[in-house]
Amino acid sequence: MRRCVAGMLAVAMCVTVMGGSTEAAAAAKPKLSNKKLTLTAGKTKTLKVTKAKGAKITWKSNKKKVAAVKKSGKYGGKVTAKAKGSAVITCKVKGKKTYSLKCKVTVKKKTVPSVVKTATPSTPTPAPPQTQAPGNTAVPGGNSPAPSAPASDDQGLKPDLTSNSILKRYQGIFPHMGSSLNYNGWRGNNDLQDEATMKFVKENFNSFTLEDEMKPTGVLGNQWGAELISKEEALELGYIIPDNYTEDKVPKLNLATLDRIIEVAKFYGIQMRAHVLMWHQQTPDWFFSRNYTGGKAVTPEVMDARLEFYVRTVMDHMLKQEQKVAGKAGSIIYAWDVTNEYLHRDNDPTPKTWMTVYGDMELQPTYVKKAFELAYDTLKQYGVQDTVTLFYNDYDTYFCADDLVSLVNYINEGEEAKICGGIGMQTHVDVDRPTLDEYGAAMDKFLATGLEVQVTEMDVTTNFDPDNANTVQNKGQTDEDQAKYVGDLMKLIVTKQKQRDKTVSPKGITGITIWGLCDTYSWRKNFKPLLFGKDINDPKPAFQAFMDAAKLWVE
Repeated sequence: MRRCVAGMLAVAMCVTVMGGSTEAAAAAKPKLSNKKLTLTAGKTKTLKVTKAKGAKITWKSNKKKVAAVKKSGKYGGKVTAKAKGSAVITCKVKGKKTYSLKCKVTVKKKTVPSVVKTATPSTPTPAPPQTQAPGNTAVPGGNSPAPSAPASDDQGLKPDLTSNSILKRYQGIFPHMGSSLNYNGWRGNNDLQDEATMKFVKENFNSFTLEDEMKPTGVLGNQWGAELISKEEALELGYIIPDNYTEDKVPKLNLATLDRIIEVAKFYGIQMRAHVLMWHQQTPDWFFSRNYTGGKAVTPEVMDARLEFYVRTVMDHMLKQEQKVAGKAGSIIYAWDVTNEYLHRDNDPTPKTWMTVYGDMELQPTYVKKAFELAYDTLKQYGVQDTVTLFYNDYDTYFCADDLVSLVNYINEGEEAKICGGIGMQTHVDVDRPTLDEYGAAMDKFLATGLEVQVTEMDVTTNFDPDNANTVQNKGQTDEDQAKYVGDLMKLIVTKQKQRDKTVSPKGITGITIWGLCDTYSWRKNFKPLLFGKDINDPKPAFQAFMDAAKLWVE
């Protein structure tokens, strides 16, 4: 009996060991991140191999005309959908054993968004008068009024106080009324691809700002790694490579989406604020790293070249796209946010930022000035430096107005013109912060510079605690409290525009941009910050308060 039991135990142990070895072998087998993919022609997706350390990895497509693949990083293969059909991507992992991992890719035909393909174009917004208003002289050494800007009140256009259109209600007060929009919104708001949404936008706005797609992460790509190409490939794509760029590789830029957005803007006759070229947030860590790998930071000299490459390439590409689509550079993008939130450069920065490379330069950051110089020079090359304005944009400007003016003065100091021609007041405010006096005092200081002033990112939250930005505070604040603040704030802004000294501030407040269409898709949706609730058919009391503030212009 003892011998029998011992034998059985021995067999069991062998089975266990063999099973464990089998499981270990299975666990060690390389895996592909996807076995199936469905992509639209023109889109890309990077496949990843796991458990392949030390192995040689190669990628192959059986139908390159349907879906091509090339190595991306150490363990990745970037799949590019080419044309409708099916293809099989094979990843060969060669180590002690060789594995062939496969992913079936189904490519759908690229379709033009219904807003462009099937929508019946409405009557384009009438071209505004292009004569300069009496007394509306250019800022010495700065930009003259853009001839494509909507007419002002002293050209005969007055607010239509009977209209339910935001644009018509404020016509003749502010040249541009806008909203932030998305093309591929990560919250599901693909505004620029939706026909009903864009009809609403055209009726209510003549300007928009991209919320996400034009930020550095949208153009450079994700935080996890750069897609690098050779200088020769970059030049073939039309990139601008400066003479001081000494590196062998260049990060590939995502510009196709921006091209499509320009087409949609042209179709609807709506202009665009370009946001943003330089920001310490939402810029990949690897952009500041040696060899674009995410390691140690580069030297200021290397970063100077990267800065020039990025600013010139992005702007040059967009200006060329305007020429292609609209026949004229500067006809769609009328303003660029060159630098965003430098004064708040310590707020939630990425692991490496501009300050990692250059240090803290306080109110005289040479690289910020350099970005404006590059941007202005690019506008000059297309002859649009007098019709397209470069902005410095920031939040909580009512608490740092003097510093902001000092920064802008430094940027413009010693330049041939006021290369920073505008100040963007983001205006992410709360019903109890800032006070109207604080807001008005800051706006007075900005108007006194003679530069354009724009309210660039307006939303008004309720029950918000600035010390705990992710949690709704039970302050008892209601939609009616929001409406009162919105109404009072807009009356203040209208009054500042109406009463400004035009000999000092000839352009004044040239635009108001509401940061989103409705609460559902707002970045601060928990605090109900916008004029519409669940959708664009759900106006809140704040909407009517916003509209009624225009009455002050004619009183």
